[in-house]
Amino acid sequence: MRYRCVLLDAGETLFGPRESFGAVYARVLAPFGLARPAEVFETAIRETWIEMDRLVPRGADRYAFFPGGEDGYWLRFVRGAVERAAGAEAADGFVEAVLEPLRAAFREPGAWHVYPDVRPALSLIRLMGARLAVVSNWDSRLPYLLDVLDLDGLFDAVVFSHMIGVEKPDPRIFRSALDAIGAEPGSALHVGDVPELDLLGARSAGIDGVLVDRRSRLDPAFGALRDFSALPGIVRSGLP
Repeated sequence: MRYRCVLLDAGETLFGPRESFGAVYARVLAPFGLARPAEVFETAIRETWIEMDRLVPRGADRYAFFPGGEDGYWLRFVRGAVERAAGAEAADGFVEAVLEPLRAAFREPGAWHVYPDVRPALSLIRLMGARLAVVSNWDSRLPYLLDVLDLDGLFDAVVFSHMIGVEKPDPRIFRSALDAIGAEPGSALHVGDVPELDLLGARSAGIDGVLVDRRSRLDPAFGALRDFSALPGIVRSGLP
């Protein structure tokens, strides 16, 4: 078997949102008096994410970067998205009032769906004798989410950015996962969906990488998988 260890990203790799993030914001915020189409919120969320990416140095833990830690990050993020969608500064106390309902909506297991190819492929890889670990840029809610999505039993370790204080593409997050399962870089394969985080990050840690492109948005030159159906064969025989 070529790879004795497989590291996997979480969002857009193992599971994805059932509806757009903008639709969740629209549904949660309408009762608070901010009624906008889901598309408006989706654009506001995307622009806010880009802004936050500019503010947080690459590889730093975004959930510890701002005052207030994880809560402080999401408060700042929600404020940016709300004000972009509203086209005006948020009223005093508004963002604080909607923060927890929004976070609760994304904690609901029904907000996410596990891709149908994930469990069969990973179960087969485990039967082949490989160890599995999650390596994700995520906040403290990831272990809970994997639990309620009934995925946690598939993995020998779960390593996420807010747990160790660095984000992909920093090689330390990959090395932390390898240490957790007692594996060496040369025996590991990482699977993710973002070239500059997953592919380049894994390679910087001496780990082979492959992308999965579930929404057909990557350049074909990356040779990304469409789903996990070919993954057991890659684990057995190696990358093409």
